[in-house]
Amino acid sequence: MSNLISIAMGFILILNAFRIRYVPDRVRIRRPFRLVSFWNREPFSAKGWKSKYYVDLDNNPELKRLYFINYLVTGALFIFSGLMGLAFGINVAYFMLFPTFVSVFLFLYVRQRVTGEIEAWKWVLFATLFFGVVIGGSMSYKKSKVEVLPEMLSIEGDYGRTICYQSIDSVMVVNELPTTKYCKVGYSLGGIKKGEFRLKDGNDAKFYLLGKDAPYLMHYTRHGLILVNCKTTEETNMLIEELSRRIENLQK
Repeated sequence: MSNLISIAMGFILILNAFRIRYVPDRVRIRRPFRLVSFWNREPFSAKGWKSKYYVDLDNNPELKRLYFINYLVTGALFIFSGLMGLAFGINVAYFMLFPTFVSVFLFLYVRQRVTGEIEAWKWVLFATLFFGVVIGGSMSYKKSKVEVLPEMLSIEGDYGRTICYQSIDSVMVVNELPTTKYCKVGYSLGGIKKGEFRLKDGNDAKFYLLGKDAPYLMHYTRHGLILVNCKTTEETNMLIEELSRRIENLQK
């Protein structure tokens, strides 16, 4: 669903880009960071809304060109993200952050060059948000791990869960993953795949892959198919040995 939303948003942004270029007098664009303008609306008329709270595109051809390019590029990036998601069967909820940050960065930088306005706090806000997302994602990845406990297999991190040994029907070690059709809830990026995916054969499977290298543990449980691995091949092999010993002891 997020792939289609990304594509739809892209087409809307591109449509607005051409409205800015060909009918700028009908486009209302608020000045960036003018949140106070929400409480200072002027009456709607031929001149009423063209106040200090809005961008005057008619009398500023350089700003008109800037907004046109920004909307056009941002729309194209959103469409590209959505198509990539559909092509590789992944959810782009996180990937959509990339075009958003790129477009905001380019817009703020070029607008400052065009208008000559230097507002450092905007750059501080942008940098804070950007690094906040990066650090948050990094910390989430570091907290992700798979651990063999006495009564269950513990999966920690995004889309983590616990798997009781009694609920496992069988476990297989495989070197190839089943082909996915699309992501239902989760994400797939750089070999890391987490969440629930629809497989090519029509069945659903839950993935918790921390690394892009085989082997993988394929669990057939009462709650469905679950595929797991660790960040490195060595860690995955250790996980396989520990889990095998734990299941053997429970069967005795």
